[in-house]
Amino acid sequence: MFSKKIMIKTVRHNFILNRIKLEHRIYISSLSEELEISDDTLRRDFIELDKQGLLTKVHGGAIAKSEIPIEFNRRFNTGIPAKQQLAKKTIPLFKSGDTILIDGGTSNLELARQLPFDMNFTIYTNSFPIINELIDRTNIEFIFLGGDVFPSSRTTIGVPVIQSLWNIRPDWLVLGASNIHPQLGITDVSRNEATVKRAMVESGKQSIVLCDTYKLNSAESYTVASLRDIDYLVLEDDKVETIKKHWMDYPNTIL
Repeated sequence: MFSKKIMIKTVRHNFILNRIKLEHRIYISSLSEELEISDDTLRRDFIELDKQGLLTKVHGGAIAKSEIPIEFNRRFNTGIPAKQQLAKKTIPLFKSGDTILIDGGTSNLELARQLPFDMNFTIYTNSFPIINELIDRTNIEFIFLGGDVFPSSRTTIGVPVIQSLWNIRPDWLVLGASNIHPQLGITDVSRNEATVKRAMVESGKQSIVLCDTYKLNSAESYTVASLRDIDYLVLEDDKVETIKKHWMDYPNTIL
């Protein structure tokens, strides 16, 4: 009897994960009826799968998690052509003399690499890789936002970073994001990192998020910003029309 229960639970969990991969969001009320189980049983399944990091439980159901690894060094050499395309589409937004706050992330690192040599910028960043990439550029004035080191993202976080952000008003924020959902917006797996990102969104005059495919329709536990807070979503070319069609409530610019 015990083995049968384990088998049924395992099959049920696989069904849930396959469904959420296809639909990105599932609801307790409809799925419990389909599976002929109680809402409480399904709710416990969602809680267990959330703890395993396989989905994100939300009120009334669950949503998919991003397939992107959290650790910077595991993301560094993945999806390079897509990141290059996103950076190339973003660069024309900037003009010489702009002040740009660049958050951590591998897509943002590619954008930093593509900043023109014949334009002057003031760059604020909390990203060690971005500083290392741009340190020898004579056309850029750097201000590094020091704080507590967050190793998995190769960034700084904490109160010192937030206090520094209170004193600046950059023309642009290039926000790092690993999860982008049409209803839940930008979220993060780390509470401390999400707090810094929220402060970044509040400080920037205009905000940009580079969105490769794997970031879309997924979410984590901690809120960073609503999509209305993001002025430009920069997408891979083959995703632009699909997102415009399905994210019709998004009020700002999709590139």
